[in-house]
Amino acid sequence: MQVVFIKDFPGTGRKGEVKEFNDGYARNFLVSKGYAVVANEQMLSKIRNEQNQHEAKKKKEQEYNSKIKSDMDKRTFTILVRVGDKGQIFGSVSEKEILNKIKEKTKLEIQKSQLVMPKHLKQLGEYTIEIKLGNGLTATPKIKLVDKL
Repeated sequence: MQVVFIKDFPGTGRKGEVKEFNDGYARNFLVSKGYAVVANEQMLSKIRNEQNQHEAKKKKEQEYNSKIKSDMDKRTFTILVRVGDKGQIFGSVSEKEILNKIKEKTKLEIQKSQLVMPKHLKQLGEYTIEIKLGNGLTATPKIKLVDKL
């Protein structure tokens, strides 16, 4: 008997998966406990439709992320900082300041967990950072620290 899982059941099946089982096990355990329903043509077409929608959504998201990546790779974000007599920055540039500058210039909401900085930015100059966009894509914009004067 073919069943379609409506809930994850560890070791047996995941939600949306179609599998073949003995009639007794399928009816008396999987279906009665609410883990699966008996597969019929209507249910199978519904599953295929949901999978197609999921694939389309994933493809659209991947295209959007690659577009953001190509835009971000070309950008350099300039951050004005206060500098002492010896060229030393007061404190360091935080992730929050970088995220605010990116949001200000691009209107993108980037999470702190997506940002990868090689080290604390404590010197004037240009640095390359990474932004994880998902689907294995990583954007690498530049951050330029300039004296406020």
